[in-house]
Amino acid sequence: MAKQAKEFLAALNQNVDAWYAGRIDHEKFSAQQRTTWDAIRGAGHAVEELVLRALRDQLPPVKRAF
Repeated sequence: MAKQAKEFLAALNQNVDAWYAGRIDHEKFSAQQRTTWDAIRGAGHAVEELVLRALRDQLPPVKRAF
């Protein structure tokens, strides 16, 4: 399960890298992201949760204004 989540994360990151490098256009980027997310959801709730948790862990911390 964790291996599958890592593979999905790698696919998402490779797609983002290809977009930023100009190797794919927005249409191709969107289609690949949609395909990957459909596969993530199809792999089951546990795998999806691992992927989402890993993506959340990459976000910068929230800075509260109060």
